[in-house]
Amino acid sequence: MTRLVEIEAHILGMGELLDIVGAMRSLASMRVQEAQRALPAIRRYAQTMADAIGATLLLLPESAAVNYAATAQRALVLCTAEHGFVAGFNERVLDAAETLLDSNDALFVLGSRGAAAARERGWPMAWVHPMATRPEAVPETIRHLTAELYPWLARAEFARIEVMFARHRQSSGTTIERKLLFPVDLQSLALAQPQLSPLHNLPPATLLEKLIADYVFGLLTEAAIDALASENAARFSAMDSAHENVSKKLEELRQDARRERQDEITMELLDLVTGAEAIQGD
Repeated sequence: MTRLVEIEAHILGMGELLDIVGAMRSLASMRVQEAQRALPAIRRYAQTMADAIGATLLLLPESAAVNYAATAQRALVLCTAEHGFVAGFNERVLDAAETLLDSNDALFVLGSRGAAAARERGWPMAWVHPMATRPEAVPETIRHLTAELYPWLARAEFARIEVMFARHRQSSGTTIERKLLFPVDLQSLALAQPQLSPLHNLPPATLLEKLIADYVFGLLTEAAIDALASENAARFSAMDSAHENVSKKLEELRQDARRERQDEITMELLDLVTGAEAIQGD
């Protein structure tokens, strides 16, 4: 096989790789946009639940404070990446969590790649579940999470639940953020005076409990969608760099092929000239 044939075969392979990287880059960009479009709606949902909690608190006598008997154990929910090609995305989340983790904390991880990275660090995990890969799949993922968390709360095993996730902003990039889920700060949600007396068919205490569950669900869904957008923003950045590198390598190979092709043409011409001179000499 001549060097030109080898180079052309390499060009073919690099061209296919460029197509794959380009497709992954485009898909990541689409996923970022999908997640960012979904965020305003879930934020409105969480705010609606917060307003409902504030109105419901006015139905309760002041002496009926909500008490959560629990031990000092804390749960930390980490939203990490489900798939690869995200550069140091998972490491950033885990590094931020490492500064907070205590030996008694229970760790709940969304994202298979992040969970694998946590295992490499020797972290024990109470629960692991795949992270949703599209915004429409996030609510079902959060239902699995809350179905696991709530029995712990019912047994009064947690005094505090927090979620840590990455938030991507077009202007300022990605930051690692942390949000308190439980206990809910009811004082901050209380309303001075409701516009209308809320209609309800449940006892106020039961209604409040259900609204708090929906509010926490909204906060977790928002965190997971933010994390999904950030994961795909990291993947887009990685694929964009790879696309640039592959494009440069492909152009170098094409230049090599042009030089090699010119050398072969030159050699053929020399052979023809040499052959013609030999015939004339005879």
